[in-house]
Amino acid sequence: MTKQGDMISNDVTSRIAEFDSQHEAALRRIWFLGDVHGQFKYLARALVVASAPPAWLVFLGDVDIDHKPLRELLDPMYRDYPQLRVAFIHGNHDADTYEHWKMLHDAGNAIALHGRVVELNGVRVAGLGGVFLGQVWMPPGEAIVANKAEAIARGTFQWRGGQRPAPKYLGAIYQDEFEALATQEADILVTHEAPSCHPHGNPAIDELARCLKVTRSFHGHHHDDLSDEYAKVRVALGFDARAVDYCGIKNGLGQVVLRGEAGW
Repeated sequence: MTKQGDMISNDVTSRIAEFDSQHEAALRRIWFLGDVHGQFKYLARALVVASAPPAWLVFLGDVDIDHKPLRELLDPMYRDYPQLRVAFIHGNHDADTYEHWKMLHDAGNAIALHGRVVELNGVRVAGLGGVFLGQVWMPPGEAIVANKAEAIARGTFQWRGGQRPAPKYLGAIYQDEFEALATQEADILVTHEAPSCHPHGNPAIDELARCLKVTRSFHGHHHDDLSDEYAKVRVALGFDARAVDYCGIKNGLGQVVLRGEAGW
């Protein structure tokens, strides 16, 4: 590695170490949840065995519920852990039907993070829900649809006979929302889509993370955890990318709280 490369490597490594040192206690109490697909039993198990309950739960999309509002599913947890707070982004399966979308966003006090930066336990967390759809926008290509309102209300996605457009367009990533989020700053970025270090990731997520100046990112969607591989390209990325697998949980330091279902 060149001297300049060493300097960049040291800078990225030092920034991550400094961030973790300054926020260690807070980061341990923020849990990031991989795709649960309606399986809340693993979360309940993790809470029972935890040495200390988290302050925040952050769902990384594909909560995947169509039978009951999220607020009702969270009520038993709130009764047992009244200080616990919840935030979420949506995934592609949260837009499988309009009922999925409605049930997820009937969330009570839980915070929808999509397109926002919110301070959780003293840590600034940015959220980008959904996935890239070729019919809407697939970076690095040009956007086909300007925004969600256009996709839902008119144009090629307008169904005839008074029917609604396919609900999947609710869960697409739109360029205007993406670019608006990129103008802000955050410590952590949570997405459903993966960055380029995943075989099916997209470099646009890398660019968003760098624009936000985040130290760490978390994603779900692919039901695997390739974080050890991600570490090999951490310097090139400029941030610490982490994956959370199906029904898995990691804390804000990137440490495993609960292995995904495949690991049980």
